[in-house]
Amino acid sequence: MGLTTFEAHADRRVALVIGNSQYREIPALKNPDKDAEDVSKTFRLAGFEVFAAKDLTRLQFEERFRNYLAAADGADLAVVYYSGHGFQIGGENFLIPVDASLKDAADMEVQAIKVNDILRQLRSRSKIQMVILDACRNNPFPRKDYWLRDQLIVAGDSGLAQVTGSQNTLIAFATEPGAVAYDGSGDLSPFSSAFSHRALAPDQEIRSVMAAVRRDVVKATNGKQVPWENSSLIDDVVLMRGTEQPAPPPDTEQDQQTAERGIEAAAAAEAIGNRDIRVPVGVGPVPLKLDFPAKDAGVSLKLASYPATGTLSLPDRVLSPQSSLKATEVGNLRYEPQIGSAAPVDIGFQIRAGSAAKQATVKLSPNVDPCDQAAGEPLDLQGVVPGRLPNEIGGGAVEACEAAVKSYPDIARFRYELGRTLLASGRIDEARQAIQEAADKGHIRALFALGSIASVDLSKANDLYSKASDKGDPYAMAVWGRALFDGLGVQRDTGKGLDLLLQAAAMGHVDAMKNLAMIFKEGRNGVPTDPDRALAFLKAGMERQDVYSMGILGLPSRPARSAPVVLACKAPKVITKIKVVRVPAPKPKTPPKAPVPQPADPVPTDSGRAPWSGSNSSDHPSNGRGGKGNSDG
Repeated sequence: MGLTTFEAHADRRVALVIGNSQYREIPALKNPDKDAEDVSKTFRLAGFEVFAAKDLTRLQFEERFRNYLAAADGADLAVVYYSGHGFQIGGENFLIPVDASLKDAADMEVQAIKVNDILRQLRSRSKIQMVILDACRNNPFPRKDYWLRDQLIVAGDSGLAQVTGSQNTLIAFATEPGAVAYDGSGDLSPFSSAFSHRALAPDQEIRSVMAAVRRDVVKATNGKQVPWENSSLIDDVVLMRGTEQPAPPPDTEQDQQTAERGIEAAAAAEAIGNRDIRVPVGVGPVPLKLDFPAKDAGVSLKLASYPATGTLSLPDRVLSPQSSLKATEVGNLRYEPQIGSAAPVDIGFQIRAGSAAKQATVKLSPNVDPCDQAAGEPLDLQGVVPGRLPNEIGGGAVEACEAAVKSYPDIARFRYELGRTLLASGRIDEARQAIQEAADKGHIRALFALGSIASVDLSKANDLYSKASDKGDPYAMAVWGRALFDGLGVQRDTGKGLDLLLQAAAMGHVDAMKNLAMIFKEGRNGVPTDPDRALAFLKAGMERQDVYSMGILGLPSRPARSAPVVLACKAPKVITKIKVVRVPAPKPKTPPKAPVPQPADPVPTDSGRAPWSGSNSSDHPSNGRGGKGNSDG
């Protein structure tokens, strides 16, 4: 098998691989989890950073996808590979999480994942995009009509619909549009098996690879399944580039030198082994600065074990699990932790000199910068943490972010987070400057924040919201979508506004969900009234711990200390009225010499949050879904 060799520039290539097998409401599929494992190994051997996941619920998908998008920001090639249930409705393709029930007409928008939403995010972040779908199975759900935008659509076609990609995009299907793909009789589906086999052919352009995959699948299924792809690629895409030449065998006439090299190898293994190196998350590849004493060209290293997550590289190439190294290259090794994965990982080296071989292991411990911990923002697609709401930014955050900006002046995220801490401290002018600097360096959420600061100038604010929305920011999509839907400072475009609100909700933005619930409850601007659809979005907000949604549904914002946690409620079949009832907290009566009663849990305010108590302790954790009331959006 060929090993990875790159040109002088190491491309950033990132893959998200998902296999959904263990469905809860419908029969399980036999092979997708095995397909995902096999394809993940394939991409890792080709030098990709791989985000691998199995049996994802809808909320788990949102989290994994956001982490993947943060890693894919600015990537040369971004790939999404999905194996599991998927089907089309009204020409739109949907991937199905394992917890989907799809019993009601409104469930498709809140439970399934639209392929076009995935494509939009990839296009805004990477140079080249590939979406590979082994998901063209029959619709297994008994219901056949679902709400999409402002229409109730009947699902009547099998398989997936054809997708049109923008420039430099490849979309591959396990079978032709409208047809059904098969799990196969072996451990892998015919499509994923053929892909894993063909993708590692050295120096093969992806369109040639897919043609070979098509031939293999047609043969394996006796012509019943014909893989298909749409391509608008203008650049060549090669998954496996070239081959590494193995190190030449040692000269048999140099036995004495070989013995000396054996001693040198043992010393080198002892020098780099048993180390624990802390590596910051989200700052790019970090030099490991391994002091490898052996500089002899006859000493070689091979990766005995590759880190379970993240990417190991040299300045000129990304390493794969089977890469070899020269002794002179060890000091240039770099590691980039995977966003969203905090577990320590190991690198195993086999150090060989002549006939002597030694093993060495280096432990790498990812750590999140204190600035991210203190001031990261929910749903920031360039962030590395679940995030905090503005009233959860505590003391010391300004100093932590000032230190991060000083240490990493080119990381725009830290400048934005510094701006957030300055806003929380009331230092508005300094905050505006820091946020502007972050926007100038390419931080998308900073554009939205500038729009919020400039909200008194509606035209300027809308322009900033529009730009951030085009780049996929959920906060901006929600606010810009609402402006378009209602014609706030801009000519009304109900269709585009509704689409943007739905896209923001699909990324987990609870404010968009609440806006959609009110639109469907009232039936505004030509969108038909549907209380069940309004309820679906309120329940989706509740699942993300949004107290405003809980309040509308009549649930307490937090459970009583002695009561069990309420995770769901059974709603009436038809909602006739949704009303927010604000109940003022009673003033405590304190008769003389009577004990002071313990305060009750706070009542949600108009914004959906409990009144801020002034505390910045762990009593106010953030779930990172934009929940617990309104975010900055």
